[in-house]
Amino acid sequence: METLLAVVLGLALCVAILSWLILVRWRRRRRVLWEDALKEIYGAKQEGHSLTPVELGGHLGRSVSSVLRLNQELEAAGLLKSHAGLLELTETGERLGFHVLRGHRLWERYLSDEARLPLNRLHAAAESAEHHLTDDELNILADHLGHPRTDPHGDIIPTATGKFLPREQTPLTDWPCGQVAVVVHIEDEPREALQQILRAGLRPGTVLRVIEHDTASIICQTADGRCALSPALAAHVDVRPAAEGQEIAGPAMTLAELPLGEEAEVIALAQHCTGLGRRRLLDLGFTPGARIEAVLTSARDSAHAYRIRETIIALRKEQAQHVLIRRPAAQTHSTRGSTAVSPC
Repeated sequence: METLLAVVLGLALCVAILSWLILVRWRRRRRVLWEDALKEIYGAKQEGHSLTPVELGGHLGRSVSSVLRLNQELEAAGLLKSHAGLLELTETGERLGFHVLRGHRLWERYLSDEARLPLNRLHAAAESAEHHLTDDELNILADHLGHPRTDPHGDIIPTATGKFLPREQTPLTDWPCGQVAVVVHIEDEPREALQQILRAGLRPGTVLRVIEHDTASIICQTADGRCALSPALAAHVDVRPAAEGQEIAGPAMTLAELPLGEEAEVIALAQHCTGLGRRRLLDLGFTPGARIEAVLTSARDSAHAYRIRETIIALRKEQAQHVLIRRPAAQTHSTRGSTAVSPC
C-alpha cells in the first residue's frame, strides 16, 4: 500500500512539474508575441502610419481571429487601444514597443559588425535576442558600437531618449530616371524579397541610376552592371540623392590590395564599416584625400604597416579592407571602362 501511494504521489508530482513547465513556456511565448505586436505597431507609427488588425496579422503571420484575441489581451493589460479601426499604443505600450525595436536594430548592427553575419540572416537572429535585453544592456551595446545611426538594412536606430534622427529618402519606385541615387534602406521582410534584392546587387550604400522604368520592371545601372527589379521588389528599396559629384564608378580597390612600396589616396571608408571600428580608422587619419603608402608586411600574420600623415600605422587585413583607395595613374596597370547608359 505504501509503495502504491509513493508511486501515485510521484506521478502527481511529475504531472504538476510538467504542467508548470508548460505554463511557463506558454507565458514566455505569449510575452514574446505581445512584444512583437507592440514593436510592429510602434515601428509603423514612426514611419507615419497606423496599423489595422489585418495588417498587424500580416506582420505577425497570424490569422485575424488570433490577432483580435491578442488585441483584447493587450487592451486589458493597458498597452493598446483601438480607434476608428486603427491600433494605437498607450504610453506604457509605446515604451515597451520602443525598447524592443531599439534592441532589435542594435542587435542586428552588432551581429553585422562583430559577428559578420550576412544581411539576409540578421533579422531572424535579432528576433530572438530582442526579448532578453534590458535597458542597461542596450545602452552598453550602443556605447560599444559607437551609437550607430542605422541598422545594416538602413532602418534608423532611435537614441536612448527615443529620438529618431531625420533622413531624406524616397522609394525606388518613385525615383526619376537618369538621376544618380544612393540606396539608404532595404526592407528586411519578407525574407524572400530581401534575398532577391541582395542577389540583384543592391544593398545600403549602393550608388545607382534608374535607366528604365515601366509597369513590368525598374532597371538600374550600378558599378557592377545592370539589374532589374519588379515594381513590387523595388518598393522595398529607399534611396536618397547622391552627393554632389558622386557618380557610379567601378568596384573600388581596398587598402588590403595595395602592393608593398606603392602609394595611394584614401577615397572613403566602406559603408559596412561602422561604430568603434569606423571611429578608430577616422581618428588614425584614414579620411578622404589622405595619402598612404604600404611600407611593411608580416609573414607570420595578416598585419601590414602603412605610412599615413607621417605616422606608421599597423592594420590587420580585415581592417585594411574597410579602407577604399585610389592609386595614382602612373601606378595603375589597367583601367576600368564605364558603361554608357541612356536615361529613360
